[in-house]
Amino acid sequence: MSLDAAIVDYSAGLLLRYFRSGAAIEGGVPRLDYRRDVEVIKGHWAASDAIRTLVAYALEHQHETQSLLTYREQVHDAIARGRIDARRTWLYRQQTGLPTALVAHEPVRSFNTGPNLVLAWVLREAAAYTARLLSWQGANSPYLPVIEQAQAEMRLVQRIEALREPLRAVSLGIRPTAGAVRDAARSRRPLYRLAVDAYRLLQGLERGDRDAMDRVARTALIAPLEDWRRFELAVGLGIGEALARVTGGPLQLHLLGSNSAGPIVTAGRFAVYWQQITHYHTPAPLEPSEMVTRDVLKDYGIATGTERPDLVVVDRDQDAVAAVVEVKYIAGDTATTRFREAVNQVVRYGRSYAAADATGPLLARSLVALSRNAPARTAHTSPAPFSVDFETITQPHGLDAWAAAVAVPP
Repeated sequence: MSLDAAIVDYSAGLLLRYFRSGAAIEGGVPRLDYRRDVEVIKGHWAASDAIRTLVAYALEHQHETQSLLTYREQVHDAIARGRIDARRTWLYRQQTGLPTALVAHEPVRSFNTGPNLVLAWVLREAAAYTARLLSWQGANSPYLPVIEQAQAEMRLVQRIEALREPLRAVSLGIRPTAGAVRDAARSRRPLYRLAVDAYRLLQGLERGDRDAMDRVARTALIAPLEDWRRFELAVGLGIGEALARVTGGPLQLHLLGSNSAGPIVTAGRFAVYWQQITHYHTPAPLEPSEMVTRDVLKDYGIATGTERPDLVVVDRDQDAVAAVVEVKYIAGDTATTRFREAVNQVVRYGRSYAAADATGPLLARSLVALSRNAPARTAHTSPAPFSVDFETITQPHGLDAWAAAVAVPP
């Protein structure tokens, strides 16, 4: 198995353990707020492969929607365009006094049929959750481009002429009948079978089905991210679980539906922030080389940017940063080169998150995570961050030593 596939498997496994109803970490600490979490994972159902495949197929095969012959009750004067309903005709004549009125069931072609209603309901539900999912994202959310594209494609599907009637007929509060789902599943047209697949995936999420949650986790939560973001996500989830295991505090995932300025994971008294400076950041005094860089950029009209740590661990009880985590996905460079870059960054970040006389303890609680070949520490003459690689992270207690050091009260 490739490293990228292993990272996806690891993250999917953590998400799956979290979202399965009734799951618990060691010590019996509840991990699931079902009412909240089922909504946010259903939001990502709208961006899953089942919905993306259905929408893409509907756009490419706009004429595959099938109309069926149905009957509509009509009243005419002396003319019957269908099967006459004798009882209703007699009642109508008695009520209106029109002796030549006829009530008949007139045959018409309609798209407002069972399979089309299943298709329309799935599309309407996915559109609603896509809009909700978009509202949850911040300006820097890694999911934003994927969701915006999904929303644009959903609007195109809703403009298909053959779907306008069933889209108007469905109500999100009333689900398709079992007969409609059965007819759609038996259809020879792939469009309806894809709709049933998406519908049953949603049902699986609602009842906590393992396969359904694994599929959404892989295709909607992890797949849209770049390789290096996937690794950052895996490390963030891993350190959150390690902190929860060591402290015995509850683990809560906030990745999916919360404000992107908030933490992605909370574990007891700790909160893990992903790609966020946080309000704990205080600009450190510039060093001589940094001052020269600032002046050069100023001559070009370019502002000096502010670097963001990959992950920041905050002790909410102490209202202070407990650790800085720098993650490096190795692609081309050597592990030594990437580790050297990470250490330089962690040292710089420490000046912004701790007082000048307290950077040492923060550095000793920090962490550098490499995708492979993390160096081993050979001496302890000065404060230094922990060093792990993905192989270590995937071990049952691979991050426990670091988590224990972070959890020690200052």
